[in-house]
Amino acid sequence: MHKVLHFSNKPAFPLRDGGCIAISSILRSLLASDGIEVVHLTLSTFKHSFKLESYPLSWREKMTVENVAIETKTNIFDAFRYLLMNKSYNVVRFYDKNVEKKLIELIQKHQFDSVVMESIYLLPYLQIFKKYGIKIILRTHNVEHKIWSSLAENSTSLLKKWYLNKLSLQLEKYELENCKEVDGIISITEDDAQFFQQFEPKTHTTCIPPMVVINEENTNYDLSDFYFLGAMDWQPNIEGINWFIKDVIPNGLIGTEFYLGGKNLNKKDYQHEGITNVGEVENAVDFIKEHGICVIPLHSGSGLKIKLLENMALGKPIITTSEGARGVGVRNNEHVLITDDADEFRELMYKLNIDKDLRQRLGQNAKEFVATNYSEEKLTRRLIAFIKDI
Repeated sequence: MHKVLHFSNKPAFPLRDGGCIAISSILRSLLASDGIEVVHLTLSTFKHSFKLESYPLSWREKMTVENVAIETKTNIFDAFRYLLMNKSYNVVRFYDKNVEKKLIELIQKHQFDSVVMESIYLLPYLQIFKKYGIKIILRTHNVEHKIWSSLAENSTSLLKKWYLNKLSLQLEKYELENCKEVDGIISITEDDAQFFQQFEPKTHTTCIPPMVVINEENTNYDLSDFYFLGAMDWQPNIEGINWFIKDVIPNGLIGTEFYLGGKNLNKKDYQHEGITNVGEVENAVDFIKEHGICVIPLHSGSGLKIKLLENMALGKPIITTSEGARGVGVRNNEHVLITDDADEFRELMYKLNIDKDLRQRLGQNAKEFVATNYSEEKLTRRLIAFIKDI
């Protein structure tokens, strides 16, 4: 029996954002595999608190689930101190002595063969696993420093641009130094895998995207309104929605509506004549099914956009940007509509709004694409083979 510690920086459930979906995806594969024993340890934070009942009972019965609560709220004084020390405050916020204590307790009890660490923000615990001779596999949802770099590039404030660039450089230094210490890296896009392979040629690196469960129900293509659903405490989403409001629909929409929902979304925010702000959404799938056309107006970020795949799996017609589609392999006008021009983005919205046949063609093609490229069986085989071969 191969014993695996699955170590995540936030709970896999509830499925509140793309990160949670990606974390649950790899857990699903581990639990579906014969010969794998899983212990799942997650951090519990103020943004992502742990609730055991959020995990499906069938999953809990197949693994040991543990959690440690830590404080990750940003402290302005600590942020300034680490800025002067030229250390990544983004990373150090995730270190806690109680987590270290819990890890040692679990390692001594279970004698793990491998650990799968979700994100570079868990690398402060790297040396614990090395001390006990456990094979370390790092799962990178993004090349983290690129997110901050692209946010800096798109910022109009000189001070904010400088600060974001500084954070990006600190993260880049940390990523490149510490990723050399792991035994394997699993990226979720080919571009990210190539990036890490370039700087860590001796480290086993592969690309295994998250699996996506296809919704077998028929999609209602009579629905022609618009929606966006995403974590509104994530800077690329905030930036994207601000661009959408300011440049795409500055005067609202004619003859249709746009619904905005997401984690940590205050209903008082984004007051605009073209937007219906529904705040936090209790059930993401139900929200998506209630509306017609998905809008993903991202202009910064890194890694694979889980929200794109999630909506494709539901057969939804989608308008997005080149960044929103990056890493997935979709083709413009075949699986989704792609443009970075605000005026064209608006024109495509109106085109989809009145053309049911186009909505249906894109939605069905999108669902077939996900079924072909992100199936559970194929990705599970690749994951288990990689873990056991390290």
